Amino acid sequence: MVSVQSRCARQIGSGMHRILLSTFIIDVPSDVHDPTLAFWSSALGAQARHAGGDMPYHILENALPENRVVVQDVGSGSAGVHFDIHTDDLDAEIERLEAIGATMVDRSWADHPGCWVIMRDPAGKEFCVVYALNELRPQADRDDFERRAKSVG
Repeated sequence: MVSVQSRCARQIGSGMHRILLSTFIIDVPSDVHDPTLAFWSSALGAQARHAGGDMPYHILENALPENRVVVQDVGSGSAGVHFDIHTDDLDAEIERLEAIGATMVDRSWADHPGCWVIMRDPAGKEFCVVYALNELRPQADRDDFERRAKSVG
């Protein structure tokens, strides 16, 4: 396994790290994004807020208290749903998940300022593993991770 950048890994070396199933992402092709965003906002009684900048997703505020629900524009990609597992040690979590049967799909985003990878479970379902303590993430999100994450490893 090639290590991701050290900014995405804890420097504690305890053998343990923390995770949090944090975000549920509704993947939507561009041609049906707007009506799908309107549907899920209404269905979940939530306000849609664009993530800002050129980010291709909207956060559905208060759709699932304690967790985040996002409608993400996947361009010409397929509709679906995926999960984000947040962690305080990306390298350790990748290694742990590979040991129990996950495979790496795309590591290139580990070098992105957002610092994440795309993996696949044994059934073929893709999910993301995201560095939770990234300073680019809102402080409230990092505080939530600190409060709710559980130890694994």
